Amino acid sequence: MNQDQQEMTSLHCIEVSAEGDRVWVNGHDGSCIGRFSKRFGIDVHRTVAEQIEGADQCLYCTHEPAGIAEWEDFREAMRRHHGIDVPANSIAF
Repeated sequence: MNQDQQEMTSLHCIEVSAEGDRVWVNGHDGSCIGRFSKRFGIDVHRTVAEQIEGADQCLYCTHEPAGIAEWEDFREAMRRHHGIDVPANSIAF
């Protein structure tokens, strides 16, 4: 990864629902690259730019209710695939 790519991947936004039960992570291009929901599970995706270039969407997706262990899986997947450290206290259990 070159320096421009490293700088771009560091630009992201983490949003939390008012209820504290869902988290969205938006990447440098504005696309949603991560979602965690206690009710609907985990979605870790490639950016839209990568998908336009032919890559598959899902990197790690579960689509089933999620708890504390799955929250840690989500956080690890976001670090591994996107280099983003989602704070552990972003969601309430």
